[in-house]
Amino acid sequence: MQIFPVSTMAGKRIDRGGGFVGAKKRSDRWLWGLGLLGLLMYFVFSWQDLFAAQEWKALSREEVVEKAKANWQEAGIELEGYRINAVMESEPSLDGYLGKEDLRSEFENQAPATAPSVYWHVTFYAGEMSSGDTRYETYHDLVSGQVFRHIRPDTDDGKEIGETEALQLAQSALSKLGIDRTRLSLLTDEELMLEEVGDWELNSFHFVWEDHQYAVGESRLYYSVNVTDGNVSAVTSYYEVPEAFEQWQSKQTLFASILTGFSMLGSFLMLVIAFVFLFLLQQKRPHWTTLWLSLLVMVLYAASNINQWPIIEAQGLAEGGVLGVLIVGAFAIVAVVFVSILVGAGNYPLTMTGAMLVREVKPSLWLSRKDPEWGERLRLAAKRGYLLAFAWMGFQGLFYFIGERYFGVWYENDLSMSPANMWVPALFPLMAWFAGISEEIVYRLFGVTFLKRYLKYSFVATLLPAMIWALGHSLYPIYPIYTRFIELTIFGVIIGYCYLHYGLETVIFAHVIFDTVLMCIPLFLSGEAVQVASGIGFLILPLLVGYGFSLIKPKREQLDFA
Repeated sequence: MQIFPVSTMAGKRIDRGGGFVGAKKRSDRWLWGLGLLGLLMYFVFSWQDLFAAQEWKALSREEVVEKAKANWQEAGIELEGYRINAVMESEPSLDGYLGKEDLRSEFENQAPATAPSVYWHVTFYAGEMSSGDTRYETYHDLVSGQVFRHIRPDTDDGKEIGETEALQLAQSALSKLGIDRTRLSLLTDEELMLEEVGDWELNSFHFVWEDHQYAVGESRLYYSVNVTDGNVSAVTSYYEVPEAFEQWQSKQTLFASILTGFSMLGSFLMLVIAFVFLFLLQQKRPHWTTLWLSLLVMVLYAASNINQWPIIEAQGLAEGGVLGVLIVGAFAIVAVVFVSILVGAGNYPLTMTGAMLVREVKPSLWLSRKDPEWGERLRLAAKRGYLLAFAWMGFQGLFYFIGERYFGVWYENDLSMSPANMWVPALFPLMAWFAGISEEIVYRLFGVTFLKRYLKYSFVATLLPAMIWALGHSLYPIYPIYTRFIELTIFGVIIGYCYLHYGLETVIFAHVIFDTVLMCIPLFLSGEAVQVASGIGFLILPLLVGYGFSLIKPKREQLDFA
């Protein structure tokens, strides 16, 4: 993972992969040691986080949908023909507050089972515009599948009732969900600070209780029940966190957005420079290699984003029922197609210019398919990729172990990127291939090579692209917001040195494997046969790709290189 210049010595053949052929075994012994040590460090420092993950003990999407159907059937409601959306959700503000104040253990001890912070949200909705916004929603405990919230549309077959009777219906609805009413205190309208009585429909009542036994920091737990025309239309629970935390979090998010903007600007400048140098460099151009890599990046990006359809659908439902799904879905599809083409097109000049610069800086950074050592290089790249990925995992585990214990680093659960919320969870690790190929081309093949051409010091050549790359990850919910910048800048410099020492193929494999391992862990923890099989397949896929391509015989007559 480092750049150590390749020198020549009389009487010895040079290994274009980054060392003398006679020294390969000696070099790889170090990699084996680092890889195994890194894997051990990762599990030592991260095992608590692994087994605290929600996915390993959660019901599958299919199981929770069946429980949702049974819930409505018990209420005498058949939902045949309705479309179904099921996503895993959390209380992000609460999770952030608990993480910042180190209150997660206290929350787990105090929070009632009837108000989990992570849950399944299942929505049945009519698929036709003519049916209006008809939705039946249930919220389920991850493990038991117990319903703790439900929302249904208002009906026209109700009756006019008074506040006392409505309160009795609301209390009965709480009891049916297993909520301990002895913990609750009914709030008055003054305490709720309702805006206008006219905001509520005629013969509609809204009751809110506070759980007076819940006391975790300054957060609060409330239960809400709506009764309309003699029917309970919604029973919900929600947490409130201090306003000061919400303001702090908003500032952090704004700061992260600004840093991400700087990353986008830096990446765009790199693209402009690559495009200009594409015409200035007078060399043979690797058209075919660049074309298939760009198409591959485009397809992987599109597939990874389309796989997030359940989240897109849920956002549409939140915006406005079936109409919202149609509008948000159409916009998302158009955006995915447009951005995929843009990403593929942008990858083209970066790949081609970087490939040409490699010839001037250090030809061994990316071998031609015509090179007699090309097959051996790919086999070595796949093997070394696993070892480097394990070493990087150890570095990351150590970084966050130190950060959480000594520097106040904490995180929020980001379920939007959970395989549980993917259209096909088994394809979640496809994202690793997109990130590994595209980012190594942009920030290492082009970024590091371009700077190395003009700068004497390798450290600077690896540092600047690493900083741009790191800034692009600022919106990850890890706090303080500069944590990921520090982590990935260090990490990016290490990857840059690996690129200069081992070449592009190795760091692509290492990056892909690093992301794949982390993305396959929730697949294994799910316990589902299909997801476990998919995880195994994705873990060995880099080895199959590396060894498979190495079997392709070089075409001497080919003027291009791969």
